[in-house]
Amino acid sequence: MAILNTNVIKSRGLTVGKDISVQNVRQLQKQLRAIEPGLRTQFMREIKKIAVIPNQAIKTAIPARPPLSGMEGLTNVSWGVGKPANSTSIIFRTRSSGSGQNTTLLRIKVNSVATSIADMAGRSGNSIGQGKRGSGMTAYVKRTRSGELIAVARRTPYEAGQKFVHNLNMKGNNRPSRYVWKAVEDDLPALQARVSMVIKKYEKIASYRLVKG
Repeated sequence: MAILNTNVIKSRGLTVGKDISVQNVRQLQKQLRAIEPGLRTQFMREIKKIAVIPNQAIKTAIPARPPLSGMEGLTNVSWGVGKPANSTSIIFRTRSSGSGQNTTLLRIKVNSVATSIADMAGRSGNSIGQGKRGSGMTAYVKRTRSGELIAVARRTPYEAGQKFVHNLNMKGNNRPSRYVWKAVEDDLPALQARVSMVIKKYEKIASYRLVKG
């Protein structure tokens, strides 16, 4: 995680510190592990600790009740079904992003499918109402009268998708991201700076310990 430049909102949460060298972070972790295994664990904990406050801000910003009445029910995309609406995870990652050699290192993931939909619906207008792979159908899970969960599919007309996004916008949340990004947007520069400081701190520790032998 050499230098932090930009932050990117994913469809399922928030990533902090894009454009971080995967190789640099992996090399640093190897050095810390070689010096003392506990150092690497301590490094990861300090990085993840930075996300605690913004994570709570995101959880608070997500409403307890569904933004639209149609999002209540027993399907796997209903509000609070499967995962609580404000369920999130703080993730430390050193995998490269796409085909490049950069990583986001720290991510706050939104675990609820319904929340992700409400948060980001309408971000890509071309996909609204087209269904899975442009088939015009959307797969979902429902519970039968006997209590059995079965997979079914329903048509997803373009007009319904547009109306869904319009209704979300009319709730006062405007355009996506409606919850996640807005909850932490003002604090992103400070978060980037804190992540960078932690990395530099452990780079100095590694250099000092290796030289000292």
